Amino acid sequence: MKKNLPILSSAILAGITLLSSCTPYPAATPDIVPESRQKENVYYVPSAPNTQLLTEKNDVSLNVLASGSNRFTGFETQASCMPAKHVGLIAGYSSGKNKVAETYMKFQKFEAGAGYVTPLSKVLHFETYGGVGAGTIDNMHATGNSEIHLTSFFIQPAVAASNAKKTVQFGIVSKFSGVNFNVDTAFSNAKEPYCASQLIGLYNQPFHIMWEPGLILRVGWKNFLFHTSYSASADLTNSQLHRATDNFSMGVSVRFNAAKTVNQ
Repeated sequence: MKKNLPILSSAILAGITLLSSCTPYPAATPDIVPESRQKENVYYVPSAPNTQLLTEKNDVSLNVLASGSNRFTGFETQASCMPAKHVGLIAGYSSGKNKVAETYMKFQKFEAGAGYVTPLSKVLHFETYGGVGAGTIDNMHATGNSEIHLTSFFIQPAVAASNAKKTVQFGIVSKFSGVNFNVDTAFSNAKEPYCASQLIGLYNQPFHIMWEPGLILRVGWKNFLFHTSYSASADLTNSQLHRATDNFSMGVSVRFNAAKTVNQ
């Protein structure tokens, strides 16, 4: 009987080893979140072009827009005025959410600037604005969350053609922005490696140059116009940043001259 003990012990040990090897997910191996879910989180969203195309001193304009792309749906308000003959002021606020589920991503951004405005001919108009912006992007990941604080400065030249009454306006804009990303995260890097690689990239290289060329069309009446715009967004620093790559907007524009309205 004693001679059989080593053989019995070896058989038991082999059985335990075999059962252990059949375990499908060892405790040390994390469950990876599907990459399609990880890509529902976005790290940059462009605003619609804030190109107001005002032409006279004391002109005032307000745009109310719905905007979106394949990555988000949003709401934007834009305002501008011309306190002097060649001086314009602009401000804009945008907010939105992930197009699939609001809980995946929310964002908001504010920008303001000042610029130079001048006619090129009876039908052509040129303006260029420079300014600053700030915003946040909140992502709810499958295993936690991340928060990105954005600060930026931009320059935005544009050329536009209008009819004599300014009831039809078509503009081409080219916006360049320097954007700084400040990242705060609290999710599982091991379970969401794609998200982790994106945010590590932003941490290692927080300053990016964005280029956003776009088109604007307004059609309507003297004080009320329908507005639509489209702009693309290219990250010139890191083209692999997972972001919304365009912005399509539709809405209305209210425009009047404050001095003429008071005099009436």
